[in-house]
Amino acid sequence: MLRFFLARTRIRKDILTHITNMKNIYTSLAVVIMAIFAIGCENTNEELKEGQLATPEFTCSTAGNTIMVSWESVEGAAYYEITLSNKATEKTDKTVHRFEDLEYNTEYTVKLQAISTDESKNSQVASRKIKTEELLALQYREWVPKNGAAATAISNNGRWVVGGYDRNGFVLDLSKNEMVEFAGAEFYDVADDGTAVGSNHATNPDGNAAILIGDKMVEIDLSSVAVKHGMSCATGITPDATYIVGWFWEYDEANSYFAQQYGAVVPFCYDVLKDRVTVPTEGERIYNQNDSTAIKAVAPDRSLLGYQQSQGTHSIVWADENTPYEYVYFEYNDNYEPVFSLGDIQNLFSQSGRYIYGKATDFANGQATLPAAYDRETKELYTFTGGSVTAMSDQGIAFINDVPYYIGTTSYVVDITKGEPYEQIPFEEWIFDTHKVDIASFHPAIDEVEGDNLYLEGVITIGVSEDGTKFLGITNTTSLGWVTYVVDINGQPAPQQ
Repeated sequence: MLRFFLARTRIRKDILTHITNMKNIYTSLAVVIMAIFAIGCENTNEELKEGQLATPEFTCSTAGNTIMVSWESVEGAAYYEITLSNKATEKTDKTVHRFEDLEYNTEYTVKLQAISTDESKNSQVASRKIKTEELLALQYREWVPKNGAAATAISNNGRWVVGGYDRNGFVLDLSKNEMVEFAGAEFYDVADDGTAVGSNHATNPDGNAAILIGDKMVEIDLSSVAVKHGMSCATGITPDATYIVGWFWEYDEANSYFAQQYGAVVPFCYDVLKDRVTVPTEGERIYNQNDSTAIKAVAPDRSLLGYQQSQGTHSIVWADENTPYEYVYFEYNDNYEPVFSLGDIQNLFSQSGRYIYGKATDFANGQATLPAAYDRETKELYTFTGGSVTAMSDQGIAFINDVPYYIGTTSYVVDITKGEPYEQIPFEEWIFDTHKVDIASFHPAIDEVEGDNLYLEGVITIGVSEDGTKFLGITNTTSLGWVTYVVDINGQPAPQQ
């Protein structure tokens, strides 16, 4: 009985303690909510001094990237001062004000003060926060960078596009339709937060591996792994921006441990959080002679895709930097002569790293190259006719250039999930049939100069967002040079011509 009484007493105490704690939580919650409400409003409610102008009461509204501010007139005010975030304060004697050409999907703080002829009687500053609307993008958009750079990659989340050509580059924020061009820098990959990687040519015409931080190219210090490197490049970055890969050219091969392993071109990895540069573990080579080895791409799980050049070019994959690389798909005869190899210096990962796509070489037929894609999950190789697979989605959609070089007449689409025989459909037909997006006659920059001939100039699809809704392409026109375009199946239809 005593044991039962004590147990029941403990239970009652536990319940009372629980109730007391819940009351404290609710009380704290109420305080927090009131504090948040007060912060959100941000209108000053201090008691006015004698003769001080009343604090203006105003409302804000948005339309795209424009903010409209309106307020009731304050008795005795000579004029008003209005400020938007860190922009210069403006003076007005009206009771309405417009802020235009702002960034899309961005929060701003609006401050308003009534000004008296007697400065000591100025009103308190009223303040509110407001966010501009998201950009309502068109299904088809295009850009012609002044510096002549061409797009090279799109981020997995489909927000950022980067480019590079002839020591010039750009970073494009699709959510704000804002492009920033850079002289003396080229970009080859971009993370989901807009961190771009590539090469800095401002200090070295041949280029040094670098990361774009803010508006400056910050070079990666390779001194811990390179004896004397003359050029280098950062070629890939994980979507979370924590891991970067690339290669460097070792000029002092005789005294370089890593050049003895890999040849004149040596792969490297850079762990951003640890600020550590490493050279990945060497794999078992089929040939003793090794001309060069480079890393071209990195998947979100930090597996690495590179190529080895020795009696041809062969794709290799590291499961991680500490695991020896393996050949992806390489056949050779009894004399160790290559017969067939998936391998090209431009081969890349799809967004998750499931597919490796680009080119393969058929050595048995005069080293003929052909478009190819390899499924790392099923270990299946797909080959096609044409030039190369220039982009691929995790959904199994391959985009093929029609000639072996980086030009062509149009981009073809193959859905490998439908099985053989593979049907190659022109991109503009596929995007209309599959997603009801009509882009075949909507390319204003080119139309303005050359007429309706985008696809006659030769388009190449070079990137796809992870969700398969945005497609990045380039075309090299005779009058405008490189044109970058993006097709967004969730965008607004093209305006009627």
